[in-house]
Order: sequence, then structure tokens, then C-alpha cells
Amino acid sequence: MKQKIIKSKIPLLLLFAILTFTGYSQKKDINLVILETTDVHGSFFPYDLVRKRVPYGSMSQVSTYVSDLRRTDSLDVILLDNGDILQGTPVVYYADYIQKDSVNPVAAMLNFMKYDAETAGNHDIEAGHQVYDNYRKQLNFPLLGANAIDSVTGQSYFQPYTTIERGGIKIAVLGLITPSIPDWLPEYLWSGIYFDDMIVTARKWVNIIREKEKPDLLVGLFHSGLDAGYGGADPNTPLNENASMLVADRVPGFDIVFCGHDHKKKLLVIQNADSKQVMIINAGAHAQFVGRADIKMHWDIATKSWHKKLSGAIVPMKDVKPDSLFLKKFDYWFEDTKKYVSEDITILASDVKAEDALYGPSAFVDMIHEAQMEISGAEISFAAPFSISAVLKKGPFTRADLFNLYKYENFLCTMKLKGSEIKKYLEYSTDLWFDTCLNARGNRLLLSSKDNKESSYIKLKNPYYNFDSGAGIRYIITPDAERGSRVKIISMADGSPFDPDKMYSVALNSYRANGGGGHLTDGVGLTKAEIKSRTVGCTKEDFRSLLGEWLANQKRPYQPMSLGLWSVKADKR
Repeated sequence: MKQKIIKSKIPLLLLFAILTFTGYSQKKDINLVILETTDVHGSFFPYDLVRKRVPYGSMSQVSTYVSDLRRTDSLDVILLDNGDILQGTPVVYYADYIQKDSVNPVAAMLNFMKYDAETAGNHDIEAGHQVYDNYRKQLNFPLLGANAIDSVTGQSYFQPYTTIERGGIKIAVLGLITPSIPDWLPEYLWSGIYFDDMIVTARKWVNIIREKEKPDLLVGLFHSGLDAGYGGADPNTPLNENASMLVADRVPGFDIVFCGHDHKKKLLVIQNADSKQVMIINAGAHAQFVGRADIKMHWDIATKSWHKKLSGAIVPMKDVKPDSLFLKKFDYWFEDTKKYVSEDITILASDVKAEDALYGPSAFVDMIHEAQMEISGAEISFAAPFSISAVLKKGPFTRADLFNLYKYENFLCTMKLKGSEIKKYLEYSTDLWFDTCLNARGNRLLLSSKDNKESSYIKLKNPYYNFDSGAGIRYIITPDAERGSRVKIISMADGSPFDPDKMYSVALNSYRANGGGGHLTDGVGLTKAEIKSRTVGCTKEDFRSLLGEWLANQKRPYQPMSLGLWSVKADKR
């Protein structure tokens, strides 16, 4: 028996030597597909419960697309998400705050779709520690964020990177999150965490990954946009909000960078500082598109290394059918949410149009003003429209309508501002909002240079959610006056004098109270430390819920009305 075993080994060894010598042992070519979803914002199902319509895309459709690709024998598929998934629709709001199950349905959904990795987004942090810490524990894959640092340990709060193997290929994925979170969110939502610069962090971890992992492919999964100059930011200043392009350009080593945060679908190839090509992909938002990178890996015998050929696409989901298995598995979640948002809050005595808020005082924004002042007890309120297309219909006002009125999760904060600072705040808002002369549409709105007056869609130069108006005071805006003198505050709302030197209590949302939009920093001129010291407090319950409770307590039917406290004067003369 022993003699037979020895004889059987000899031809196998000879065969191995022959194969090696002749080159038949070369590695097999690999076709990889890496897919990205980003800024899904709760778009999971093929029906919009707020607008009551079929959306252009949903994760149920992404599930079909991914499943079909995985059935292709010649492809190895990797599925990544780039954050901002825990906020945006009643479905995810219900999952985060209302349903009492121990398992977050969002985590269950991503596990079902077999995601390989995810980077945390700023709106995921907005959900608060209880939500995102629990969510992270339930995922079957790592939640990344190398530059979110644990204040106690000095290590990454989330996993910094992960490695994935497909067909003998090692892919390293480094996750980074926009470091501007402290500018937008109350500290208790990100307590115990601070956020480092993306470029500095990327340099550190690329070196570690190269040395420790020796990957065949390095992928960046960055919840950050491409325009480093957005909002007048200096690309060379640390902690840039939208540093994905900066990292791709200045930090050698990346083959592909998936980005997000800015909701702008983009596909391009750049040559980085190391004269190597980097593919950059942004899949947009709301599961309307999937970012796709195709990588053909060919083993070069001469150099004993992989030769990589990359191509990319942004794939629309509009015509992809929803996954029936997905819908069946998560139908309970959709139906429970549907029942929740169908609950009546009050009855509206008339229609309310969000677009009215663009041109002057409006019932749409003044409802928010009234609620903010009454709930907080503040003397003055600042608020902006979160939609310019919503129409709240006369009749029953449901929880779904509440999401039309107040789109984003926020908290209600109160802070102290001098009268002169209140004027500066409104001057800043006015400069974002109104032009000095009539535009091509015949109004004073500050329009984008790309606005087409033949189209019904108004393209504004600046985001309308930064068009803050005031309540509790009476004032006039003169658009064609000199900057800094376009707002004249006449009096308090009750006719009593307005004092530029007096400290007033002011109600505003948490995004604004943390410096978001630049009203308090660039407009008023407060430092971050001063903003913090001026803040009296913020609610622990999100303002949308408080607004719903406030509306429910008003006399029925509720008559939304403009307070008429300010106006736009056509001519400074």
C-alpha cells in the first residue's frame, strides 16, 4: 500500500512542474463589478407615501438590478452604500423612531441585499447615537468612517476600512465622511466623536492599507461631494466639506473613488498627483441611479502583477421592476408606515402653496414661525421653506402632509442675538435670496445663470432652504439698495420699538443654530465658540413631531395665514 501511494504522487508533482514551467498556472482573468448606492434618504419602496406617486427609483428596484447581475457567471459583484440612508421619508422615520422592534428594518434590508460595506453619512449621524449605534450592530457588513474619531480612544469610531476578496483579487475599501457635521448638528448627536480632515486621514490610511493589506484594488467610499469650493469654501482650508475630488487628486493610490453627499450624479476620470488615473463616480440620490464600475483584471506574467482596465456607468433604475421577494419580505414595514402617515393631525381651512414663500410672507413658512415662537417662548423666529413645490390641500392634514411642510429632521433651538445681529442675519439671507434688479422672469429672485425662463421650473442661484425670513418683528427689504442696507427693521410685531443694542431670544432650527448656511458665521460674524455660548438650549424631540403636536392643538379647522410682517419694496427711492 505504501509503495502505491508514493507512485501516485510522482506524476502529480511532475504535472505541477510542467504547468508552472509552461505558464499554464497563470492567474485567471477576473471581471469585477462594483456598485454604489448613495444618499438613498429612505427611498426603499416603489411608492412615495408623501407625494402619493411612483418615484423614479427605489431600493426595491436596486435589489432586482443587483440580483440579476449576481446571476451572471462571468461577473464578481461588490455592493457598497455611501451613507445618508437613515433619513428622508416617513418609511425610514418610522423605522428609526416609531416602530418598537429591536431590529432596524433598514439594517435588515441591506443585509437582505447582501451589501459588502457602507460609509456613514451626516444624516445618519443626525438620527442620534441610539439609532446609528444600534443600526451598526445589526449590519452583517462594516459601517465605515475613518475620519470620525472616538474622543476617548483616539481611534476611528467606525471601522476605517475593509478588505473584500473576489476570485483571488483583494479589494480594499476606505470610508470617509464629510467633517462638517459639527457645523450642522447639535453636539449630543455626535457626542464622543470628532471629525478629522479627509485628506490627512486618507494619506494615513492609504499607507497603512498598502503596507498591511497589499490590495490589488483600492477604492474610496466617501460621503462627501466633489465641489471643494461649494458655498465659497477655500479648497486649501482644512476640514473641507466636499473633499472627495481633493482626496482623489492629492492622495495617490486610489483606483476608484465613489462619492456622494451633494446628490449630483457624476462620472469622470482624472489624473492624480502621481500621474495615475482615478475613476470618480457619484450615483446621485434617492436610489434613482446606481453607480457602476467595471474592472477587468488581467494577470501579466512578465511583470507578475494585475493589469487593470476600468470603465464606469451611472445606471438609471426608473425602468427596473421592483424585486418581488424584497417587497414580500418588507411589506410589513411599508404597511405599518402607511397606516402611521395616514393619521389625521388637523383640518386645513384652505390650500397652502410652498412657492408663495419665495416672493414674500407666506402661510407655508409662517405656520412654522408661529409654532417655533409658541413652543420656545422666543421673541423672534427665523425659518426658511424646505420645499417650493409642495401644496397642502384644504381638508384633512395627515402625518404625510407634515413631511411636505417640514421635510428635514431638525431640533428647535433658542439663542441670544443682539438687535444689530438680527439685522445682519436678515441682510445675509436677503443677499442669498433677492437680486438687485428684475430678472428675466420679471421678479427679484436671484436666479442661476442656467435658468430657462421658458421652463416652469425655477433655477435659483442659492438653495431656498437658506432663505430665512423673520417673525416677531416688522421689516422691509429693498433689493436694489446697497448691500448691508437692504433690510430696515421697523418695530417688533406688536408695534413696540426694536432696539439694535438689546439682546433678544431667537428661535431657529438646529441646523442653523450650529452654523449651517453661514447665517450666524458669515452673516452675523459669530465664531463657533460664540454660537455655542449664545445657545440657550435645543429640544430633545425633533421639531417635526413638535410641529405636528402644535397643529393638532390648534382650533379646527385650522386657517393657515400669512402674518404679513415683512415686505419687498420695489424701489429704494
